Amino acid sequence: MIMKDNIDKKYIGNRKIIIELRYDAIPSIIDKKGTIVEAIEKADIINVSQWEIGNEIVLRDNEIKDDATNIITVTFNRFSLISYTIDSIESYYAKFKKLYDAITTVIGNPNIRRIGCRIIGTYNIKSTNYKDIITHLQEEFPAKFFLAQYPARDFMFRLEYGNGMYQLGPLDMDDDFYEREFRGSKTIKHVGIVIDTDNYLTNDIKSINDKELIKDIYVLSLSVEKDLYTNLANL
Repeated sequence: MIMKDNIDKKYIGNRKIIIELRYDAIPSIIDKKGTIVEAIEKADIINVSQWEIGNEIVLRDNEIKDDATNIITVTFNRFSLISYTIDSIESYYAKFKKLYDAITTVIGNPNIRRIGCRIIGTYNIKSTNYKDIITHLQEEFPAKFFLAQYPARDFMFRLEYGNGMYQLGPLDMDDDFYEREFRGSKTIKHVGIVIDTDNYLTNDIKSINDKELIKDIYVLSLSVEKDLYTNLANL
C-alpha cells in the first residue's frame, strides 16, 4: 500500500502518531546510553533541544516537555518516536526509519517482539454542536444499544480486533481528553470527535525482524484512522 496524506489537514485539530518497537532486552544498552544519544543527534532526526538520561533515554525538540512536537524514547527493551506535528505521513516514517538505523548501528539488530503504531487525534466533522454529535453517534447504533432512561452526556466506544483496537467518541471544548493527550500551548480546542487506534504485530507465531513490517503496521493504522473518519465526517 502506498502512503499518502489520508485525511486533509484542515479536518485535523490535534494529532499524535507513535511507532514503538519492543524487543528482547539488551542489557548492554545501559552502558551505551551516551553513544545512543550521540548517534541519534548525528542522524539529525529531530531538532534536539533537550535530552535526558535516566532509566530511559529521552530526546525532544523543546525544553518545555508539553510543547515538544517530537519525542524519542529508548530503553533496554523498546524505543519509540512520538510526533505531534508532521509535514507529511511520509516524512514521519522517514524519521522513524532514520531512528531505527541510528539505534541499531549502536546496539545491533534486535530480536523484535512487537511492532506497534498508535494514532490519537481530534477531528472536525460536519456538526459543531456537542449535543448534536452525541445524538448523531447514538443514531448509528441499534436502538437497544443505549437505554433511553439514561440520557448520554458523554461516551467512548471501544472495539478490539485481531491485531489492534480503536475507540472513538464525541469531543467538547473543555473535554478532559485535552489534558490527558494534548497539553501543549499550541493545542487547538474544538468541538468534534476523538479517534484513537492502536495496531500491532507480535512475534508469537513467526519472526517479525523484517523492518519493512514497520511500514505495514504504520499504513494499517493510517487506514483504520481514515476509515473511521470517513464514516464519521458527515455526522
